[in-house]
Amino acid sequence: MHLARVLDVIGTLLRDCGHPEIEAVERFGTDATPGGPSPAGLRIRYVNGALAYLWGAIWPGETELPAPDRLPPPRGNRPDRAVALAVLLLDAARPPEFRSWQLVALPDLGPTGQRGKVPRGLRIVGADGTSLLLRATAAGGPEREPEDEPFPGWRVPADLGAGLGSGTGLSAG
Repeated sequence: MHLARVLDVIGTLLRDCGHPEIEAVERFGTDATPGGPSPAGLRIRYVNGALAYLWGAIWPGETELPAPDRLPPPRGNRPDRAVALAVLLLDAARPPEFRSWQLVALPDLGPTGQRGKVPRGLRIVGADGTSLLLRATAAGGPEREPEDEPFPGWRVPADLGAGLGSGTGLSAG
């Protein structure tokens, strides 16, 4: 399993999920594998100007976390929110390229007092047994993030992932 394919699948799910706060999903970086000088990943642009990133990384010492029932509120949780959404979408779509996926906490990452205890990564195991880590980071936008869920009525579409088997998705770039 290649990093580019993982990014294609997750990028397609993020674009197709219809979440009202997502304005765009774009690829960045050129590395074919995690850990290089130009990390490849996805940039999620939100309608309020905030950004979240899911990118191929090497980060030892993961702690598995349970999948959430719902997304954490945006304020102070943008990386957690992005990676939690990815897990919810993977749980719904169950892409055949992936054997499993697991939300993970990463040592020394997260707000003070919660470092190593909040979701800042996603471990994906491919159908071929290879494993990749996507790390979650974020940048704030010009608008203040809401403290509560801004879209409580949004649900994962029932037909999410219907087109994943075709091999289409975001192109590398």
